[in-house]
Amino acid sequence: MKHVNLGAATAPKWFAVATVLINGKEQEIIPAFTEYSIQRKDFSKDKIYEKIDKSKILPTVFCFAKPDIFIKENVQLFDYLGRELTDVPNEAPQIMVYLDKADNINLLDLDIPLKAELIDCESVADAYHHVATTAYLSQCPSKDDWIGLAGIVSKDQLLLEIRRFGNSFGMNGTTAQGYFGLSTTTSFMQSKAISFSSLLPKGEFRTYQQAEILMKATVQAFGAKAAKQTRYIKAINYCISLYSFDLVCQALNNIGATEKLQLDASKCEDKIQCLQGLLIEQLAKLSNKTKQN
Repeated sequence: MKHVNLGAATAPKWFAVATVLINGKEQEIIPAFTEYSIQRKDFSKDKIYEKIDKSKILPTVFCFAKPDIFIKENVQLFDYLGRELTDVPNEAPQIMVYLDKADNINLLDLDIPLKAELIDCESVADAYHHVATTAYLSQCPSKDDWIGLAGIVSKDQLLLEIRRFGNSFGMNGTTAQGYFGLSTTTSFMQSKAISFSSLLPKGEFRTYQQAEILMKATVQAFGAKAAKQTRYIKAINYCISLYSFDLVCQALNNIGATEKLQLDASKCEDKIQCLQGLLIEQLAKLSNKTKQN
């Protein structure tokens, strides 16, 4: 994407112009958008974006429609910067309306000719029917996916094991991290996968075997469904920070039907605090027994 002055030196008229490759022919166009266009991300303050190697971007096809149907239906067109496209000089590059696609909506400013196709649309509704249908079937990486991507790109064995653990037991990435004693955000994993520079938080993380032992103890205490919920492992990790891994596993194995019924009957607003209270009660009993022995 480049900015071209299509006016006079004394009265400049700047337009954002992209170079596209359609049917093997390279040409310059003015990408146009409407009020129905999907909003692009603002990368102006994005630290990860600054470190992106654009040569690693997978090829994609940009789709455009002729502006005639939009003009005919009185749909206002805007340029790349959100300004109304009015008084465009006759000698200006052809205007083409961008049809939003998840895989390239933020790639229009690449400094290379964009591989593109001109889509024949009967109306504005038809144009955005294409956009809506494609958007519905598109998929962005989830947090689980980003954990795997961060692991395979950085070759971090802990992240690879967390991904494998989540896949094996059918739980989301946040919960799977919890069983290893790790807590990070999706943006951290994105940074790890893209810039390699993000270091894991300091701490003693658990092995796959320890995570599995803890997960089985959680299943024993609260059931398989509960073991896959983030709040349970959050409460358990809090208790491990106060006591020890082995003692918490023992406490989980000691929770019986009575305690579970009490938990179900309680009307506390904060489920995590209720779980912590139940576990700490069991841990206190075990701790006292240990001291007496």
